Amino acid sequence: MLTTYSEFLSENPPCNKFAKDSHAQAIFELLSQEKSICDMIDASSSNAGKSVIPALAAVVSKIEEYIDNQSVTNFDLSNSFNRTVVGRMIKSVLAPFGYVINVQRRLPKDCMSKYFTSAMCYQIADDRTMQINPPTMRMVTTRSIEPIL
Repeated sequence: MLTTYSEFLSENPPCNKFAKDSHAQAIFELLSQEKSICDMIDASSSNAGKSVIPALAAVVSKIEEYIDNQSVTNFDLSNSFNRTVVGRMIKSVLAPFGYVINVQRRLPKDCMSKYFTSAMCYQIADDRTMQINPPTMRMVTTRSIEPIL
């Protein structure tokens, strides 16, 4: 099953101050959308022969656009702790798919992030970690061929 917001909070006690924050919860829900998850997994998986890309790179524009469109928010991304909370959210969202933190890297320049400069990269957990905490979800990619109209 996907991680819920309440599970995220129980796994990350310092984030409990956002338990009733609608904007923090909205960001978690944005990160938990199927497209966001697939995009973050793709960013984490498309690293063969390339520089490692942080999962955040796939969704940073959505997060920043959401926050910038709010007239008032307690979840200010210029605050370093709040940016860390977003990173912890991503970790919780990707955990059921077997992804664990690998290394921290700078975001690609084409992300043009207003608030974030670096983020964590993820990889599939090794066999030993999988035995302790096996994945409960997987991403299934389908392909089809369609005529051009």
